Amino acid sequence: MNIVRANPEQLFEYGPFTVRRQRPGEAFSPLVSIDLMSLKLDARIPMQHHQDEEVFTYLWRGSMQHQDSNGERTQLSAKRVMVVNAGDGVQYEESVPLYEAELLQAVIRPSQPGGEAMTQVLERDQGIMTNGWTELAGPEESDAPLELRQEVYIYDTLLERNQTLNVPSMPGFFAYLTVLEGIIRIGDQRLGRGDAVSSLDSSIEIVGDRDANLVCFLVKADNFA
Repeated sequence: MNIVRANPEQLFEYGPFTVRRQRPGEAFSPLVSIDLMSLKLDARIPMQHHQDEEVFTYLWRGSMQHQDSNGERTQLSAKRVMVVNAGDGVQYEESVPLYEAELLQAVIRPSQPGGEAMTQVLERDQGIMTNGWTELAGPEESDAPLELRQEVYIYDTLLERNQTLNVPSMPGFFAYLTVLEGIIRIGDQRLGRGDAVSSLDSSIEIVGDRDANLVCFLVKADNFA
């Protein structure tokens, strides 16, 4: 088990933005970066160009507006999760016009460059499931609701206090688990907001010490150095 503690040096604050950046490292090389972000009301990320990236955007509190270069707007929340397959290139901006937002945004390197740009949204009326994993995204050939052009699966859960879960597992894949909010225990270790853990045995139990929002990435072992 490899625990990466939240580090003050990873925290960037600028005006209405607070960003904690995680870089899972070469062992999880398709995961270029994972940002845990707090955006205050009226925060705005201006129009930017993205290419050869899979951008996964996940809110667990509040809402955010995504607007592409054609003016199409998509409201995101805990009930609406987005993947942008940037492919040959796409431009978009993001803003927080209604409510402050807490979100995770992960940039994943695709297995091959190029391809048509595509935006996908997963709608789930019940929001985040408690005490059980929901598969949000996976490779194109999988049955996951959101497609990624890489051998990566993404899951989420809200683990309540004193409840237990095993980490998601799949033959040939390794897990990277990040704590968005709350506190969990794994063995004798406590992990809180901004902490992450990898090299987890699938038999290890995760225990909710305080209600915790969790996101888990499974990355194919072939990607490992």
